[in-house]
Amino acid sequence: MTSPRTAELYDPDAAVAFYEDRYAKGYMADWPRPKKQRVFEFVRSLGLPASGRALDFGCGNGVFTEVVRQALGPGWTIVGSEISHVAIENARGRFPECRFLHGEDPALAAEPFDFFFTHHVLEHVYDLPEVLGQLDRLMKPEARGVHIMPCGNEGSYLHGLALLRTDGINAAMGNRFFYDEEGHVRRLRTDDLAAEYRRLGYDLAAERYCAHKWGFYDWLTELGPERVRETLDPSRAVDDAARQRLTLLRRRSLALWFLRHQAPMVEEKLAKPNRSLRDYALLLLGLPFYPLSKPIDTWLRRAPERDWAERGTDRRAGEMFLAFRRPAR
Repeated sequence: MTSPRTAELYDPDAAVAFYEDRYAKGYMADWPRPKKQRVFEFVRSLGLPASGRALDFGCGNGVFTEVVRQALGPGWTIVGSEISHVAIENARGRFPECRFLHGEDPALAAEPFDFFFTHHVLEHVYDLPEVLGQLDRLMKPEARGVHIMPCGNEGSYLHGLALLRTDGINAAMGNRFFYDEEGHVRRLRTDDLAAEYRRLGYDLAAERYCAHKWGFYDWLTELGPERVRETLDPSRAVDDAARQRLTLLRRRSLALWFLRHQAPMVEEKLAKPNRSLRDYALLLLGLPFYPLSKPIDTWLRRAPERDWAERGTDRRAGEMFLAFRRPAR
């Protein structure tokens, strides 16, 4: 959600301090296995050469640096770069087969790269054209690369939901959606980024999409009832019809949150060796719902995988994987 601090992130020094603090508190320490698998599959699908140099730009704690290293294969050298010293030290300790450098380290520009990769970076950077140019200056003339980020394309379920709220889409902050976390300063559309890259001489070579309607509800109901109420707040509606729609969606989503969480709660309590009276009370509450809760929770957890397999070419999504290639001149 938007916070007063979001606007401060257009200042480079403020952004560095913000992310140093976040990484020190465990920010993005890991990602779910299915998400890593989607990234692995997308990189492998590009038909890249057997060897080269790759850069994970804005690598965070190095989780996807390692995924990309595995996807590219043993002939590749991969380097992760990041503005946070805390994140770089975390990554070095966790993934010794990758090399990690601070973004201002001169060694980063010592030898150009064949391939770039970013995962949820471009929605955070304070000056998009400057950062894309900075990244491009580290590349070889015939470079290729991948950007993964939130998707702002019109017509998606999420875009439609944003249109129901008076604060739904912030045009002054790069069409940022109302529920984007405070570190996000924009939400790009496919054509927005493709246009930026045409100016740098790149073509859009491949695209895949994920997080459609049910992927969104998997994410939202995992966050808890307060986030459901905040996201689907009828008091923020643009008109009476939108208010009715948000009210209905809020009620359904709260019911979905309650139902899906009974099975994990029951399983967690049953696995405890020493249960308290509160544990037994929760078990009594949750057990009757278990036969319904388990399939609902499983179905929601698999929604992103279904989106990827069945709607991967549908641009009306919440997340996009865009691959670029600069042809030989």
